[in-house]
Amino acid sequence: MGGLDVVGSGSPDVLAGPGGDLVVDGYGKVLHNRWNRDLPPVATVRPGEVVQLLCRDALDIGEAARTMTPEGTLTIDLGLVHPLTGPIEVVGAEPGDVLEVEILDVGPLVDFGYVVVSPALGLFGSLRPELLAPFASWSEASQLGEPTAGPASGAIPADQPYNSGAPFLQTFTFERGQNDGYADFVGSDTGRRAPIPIAPFMGIMGVAPLHKGMYRTFSPDVSGAMGGNTDIRQLVKGARLQLPVLVPGAMFSAGDGHMAQGDGEVSGTAVETLMAATLRFGLLKNTVIASPRAIVPSADPTQLTMPAEALARGYYQTVGTGIDLMENVKTAVREMIDWLVTDEHLSLHEAYVLCSVAGDLKINETVDLPKWLVSMTLPRGIFP
Repeated sequence: MGGLDVVGSGSPDVLAGPGGDLVVDGYGKVLHNRWNRDLPPVATVRPGEVVQLLCRDALDIGEAARTMTPEGTLTIDLGLVHPLTGPIEVVGAEPGDVLEVEILDVGPLVDFGYVVVSPALGLFGSLRPELLAPFASWSEASQLGEPTAGPASGAIPADQPYNSGAPFLQTFTFERGQNDGYADFVGSDTGRRAPIPIAPFMGIMGVAPLHKGMYRTFSPDVSGAMGGNTDIRQLVKGARLQLPVLVPGAMFSAGDGHMAQGDGEVSGTAVETLMAATLRFGLLKNTVIASPRAIVPSADPTQLTMPAEALARGYYQTVGTGIDLMENVKTAVREMIDWLVTDEHLSLHEAYVLCSVAGDLKINETVDLPKWLVSMTLPRGIFP
């Protein structure tokens, strides 16, 4: 598979190229955005070989994010969500094996990223029955009869374009190829500035599903333990992800590059961007696992980026407790938004965005059943 020369695309630490390994171009064209075990491979690698994947952004809006208005986000075609680079066939992979994906490098192909707040996404935008309905089929094996990877139904009722909240778009800037340090945040509403610690990773890494048919990327349970849209922010450079092989060749794909994300991704997106991922594949033969596993460099990758003086300022922490885990999550996030608005003079939208890209949700304890305790932490050191 030929690579694509992307002007100013940056210099990942490991660069596949002539005389070396494959570069697979999912940047210049969409290769697929549905899981399907019958898709032909776009490249074939042997265990131990390296491949570099060039990937489009999750919403497939690219450069348009630089100038898109908040109202413009309501016109995004959700049928185009999650363009993927692949499938990559791994020679010798068979059902009953484990595919190990070593993440050698992840770096942005462009110098910007974005967060979208939409009434169709996120903790406070999508948790309503009429909005959840179009997503329900994506999380079950109910699209087996979908003949083509065509447009999906819209997720926003035509007669209620704003429904539970106004849309919002926030951009972030950084350097092409940058994979540590900070992204620049300048609040779209207030102009408030904050350096956001980055830890680039791919939100989607997965293998072809066990069952035949066409599946959306929402959510990561369409066919057992194939991986998919997991949005696990610990899968950064240096991590090793293990996935069960469900079809011959494994048929691995990746996409949905995230420059920064907190545990929870509560507003609906991370800092989305176009990304290059450099990977090495290995096989654990005759090994069965029930769900994805990984060895990761850190439970909190941003702590590897933040300097000692920023860490020394500690963290904001808010708490939610009660019998409903999701209500507890919402309480913790609401309290964090309120604190950021009052303490750091952010707008509500800006605070919500920062909760998504720098705030971490944790289940702190389950011992006091039937009540559970959830908290959110956010580093105070990101504010000047």
